[in-house]
Amino acid sequence: MRHESRFAAWIRSGGNSVFVLPMGPVQAPEVKFSVVPHRLLDSIIDDALAAGVARLNGFLPEGVSIDITSVDLTTIRDQLRASVADRLNETGVPVNPNDTVINAILARYAERLNGYFQRDALQLTSYIWRSQDDARVRAAHAEYDNRVFAWSSPPADGHPGEAWNCRCTAEPILDPQDLPGGAVCDILNGNRLSGVFPDAARDRLAQVAREIDLQIVTAQLNSPERLAHFFGQVLQEVGPRMRLVESLDYRADRLGSIFSYFRRNPDEALLYGRTADHPADQEAIANRAYANRNGNGNVESGDGWRFRGRGLKQITGRAGYRAFTEDHALMFGEQVDFEAEPDLLGTPRYAARSALWFWRANGLFGLADAGINRAAADSITAIINPGTDTYGQRWENVRRLSESEVFANVCRFSVSRPRFEDAE
Repeated sequence: MRHESRFAAWIRSGGNSVFVLPMGPVQAPEVKFSVVPHRLLDSIIDDALAAGVARLNGFLPEGVSIDITSVDLTTIRDQLRASVADRLNETGVPVNPNDTVINAILARYAERLNGYFQRDALQLTSYIWRSQDDARVRAAHAEYDNRVFAWSSPPADGHPGEAWNCRCTAEPILDPQDLPGGAVCDILNGNRLSGVFPDAARDRLAQVAREIDLQIVTAQLNSPERLAHFFGQVLQEVGPRMRLVESLDYRADRLGSIFSYFRRNPDEALLYGRTADHPADQEAIANRAYANRNGNGNVESGDGWRFRGRGLKQITGRAGYRAFTEDHALMFGEQVDFEAEPDLLGTPRYAARSALWFWRANGLFGLADAGINRAAADSITAIINPGTDTYGQRWENVRRLSESEVFANVCRFSVSRPRFEDAE
């Protein structure tokens, strides 16, 4: 698929506006480029950054990442952007995962970034030259293999990544005890979240952590205070087991204190609530409690049960599912109809995304920036669940998470999919 004239004109104009790319059939996700159409150049060069970060992370202690926010990436980002832009302008093909020249550019800069971080972030002085063990390695580089070089004294044709098509890498020589302060940060992963949700399944924690890591900047969760407020609220919504679908298994004598419908209809509370004689009829409870309550959009029979609370934030009501559907494609680049398929919100990926969406759409990060205090926690609770009687419990969650420092040094960028902009 070629778009020479339109795409070339777009590149020459600076590539800052939206370039509309007609999309064909959806391809398998295992492609070499992770392109976001409205930020074409930057999304391509970000792949080099992701490769460089991943390469170095493999040598770091488990659970930590190189902190890209501690290094000025402006110069190397602009060089990489110019190289990729020149190639795209030459071919007129905006996205071709098999383009050997762009792949060579990205591989070269990924290795250069590896060295950049070793020197400037980790403050390492030397490395071990490692070449790939095949016939395509040039003779000079094969001679360097397994030798130690100082970053201050490169070999004749430069450090790994400086020569084109260099099939080599710089393996860091490091002692974790000697890493300078601020050089690394903690990865938000399932193990870290297990301290927040001690009874949750490990695979669920891992999936949720990955989704949040991928969007940690976009969703405005990139500070310890924001994370403490976010997870303090989530913990109250889903509990220590991280329950992703609302349970309506209430005792009959509690229904009236939770739902106004059953306060007005105490006989039905006895009929549908859990008693010594029968279990709770959760579907009946949902259909009555959430029947077009407070403009939640439930208008059809069975909507209360169909659109009961799901996700980390417990999105409730047809209107909430519709709103998430409308914004999901813009925020996550994927078209999904949650109004038509509400059960998807009960899966880890979309459960996490729904909470991230609600957090950003309602500007809750701005309220969290007021700090770790009761007033800030209450202001967030008033938006998430204004009628709840759990204001005190939610504040206690936030306070405890902050004091535990579980998020004190979490990376302020996506470790899985870092962007150059995240370091600015």
